[in-house]
Amino acid sequence: MRFQIHNVVLLTFLLSGFGLFLKVPAAATLQELQVGGEAPDFRLPSLNGESRTFAELKGEKLTMVVFWSTWSNKSTQALDDLQQLYSQYRGRGLSVIAINADGQTMSKEGMAAVKAMVADLKLEFPVLVDQQLATFHDFGVIALPSTVILDGERIIKYELSGYPLVGSGEMKNLVVSALEGEHAVAVVPKQGRQPSKSALRLYNMGKTTLNSRRMAETAETWFRKSIAEDPGFVLPHLSLGKVYAGRGDLALARTEYEQALAKEPDNVIALCEMGMLLVQDGKLEDGASLFERSWAVDEAYTPCYYYAAYAYGKQGNMDAALKLFEEAAAINRLDFDIFVYKGRMFEELGRVQDAADAYRQAVEVVLSLN
Repeated sequence: MRFQIHNVVLLTFLLSGFGLFLKVPAAATLQELQVGGEAPDFRLPSLNGESRTFAELKGEKLTMVVFWSTWSNKSTQALDDLQQLYSQYRGRGLSVIAINADGQTMSKEGMAAVKAMVADLKLEFPVLVDQQLATFHDFGVIALPSTVILDGERIIKYELSGYPLVGSGEMKNLVVSALEGEHAVAVVPKQGRQPSKSALRLYNMGKTTLNSRRMAETAETWFRKSIAEDPGFVLPHLSLGKVYAGRGDLALARTEYEQALAKEPDNVIALCEMGMLLVQDGKLEDGASLFERSWAVDEAYTPCYYYAAYAYGKQGNMDAALKLFEEAAAINRLDFDIFVYKGRMFEELGRVQDAADAYRQAVEVVLSLN
């Protein structure tokens, strides 16, 4: 018992001290953004150290921003495919910006690995380095690689987490059809529902206040106003669900996720968060079924993997649990909650040393991000 209390208190202190508790999710590809919303601006150094902004690098019609890393298995294919698109359509209004997100800091060896990969792939588009991962977090990236298609005003037209075969093919077809047409941006199909601008503005106010420790208590009011402005808007429900779950009001959280699913039955975040609530309520099989359902929709939402791993571990299916934790790390090893949930699982199973090892890994990830 002393071990359990000591590790939970230590982990909580470290994570809260660095301000890195789970951010509020908002969409399957990006945690706080969705198609139709405005992506954040950014200024990042290039490989030669020159500072560049979105405005300087954007395309006349479309800009593809891809977050990638040297350690993510699918980044190579994503970058190679985007280079082919860029080669063909760079003169027809397409720009590609690659943002490396290997880690919070970049050593000489790390920079050398990035440059070597860029050279091997013969990339001709700008490659920027997000050494502080500020842009990575501003976009709410949940998997590497992740690709976002923006128009000239930074409005999100399409988003893709990971690099699934079907999704990547669809994305390339959308870009080609858009740039081959007369009205490029207008013909790009949109994923999901377009919320009203006023509802988006209110939602963004809620996000801003939620990120401010002094004003976090007012976030709920902004999210409620956003829903009132556009009752079909799902993101405020997801944000409220996380707010309520974070403070232990699980019944209220469940209501928000139910409302989100009533509006978007295949919303991956709502499915996974609802699944985790069911697991916490002891309904392991019901929760697992929602995880399975979510994977049929989107295979790259990292939390769903470690939620399911935690649930399978509690059921005694340790092989499946460990495999899922590994898959989560392969998608986004910067997510320290992979190891938090792994530690919780081992702790509840009485495997003290394994729990300590997992919590230590979580702390190592946190320290690497600061």
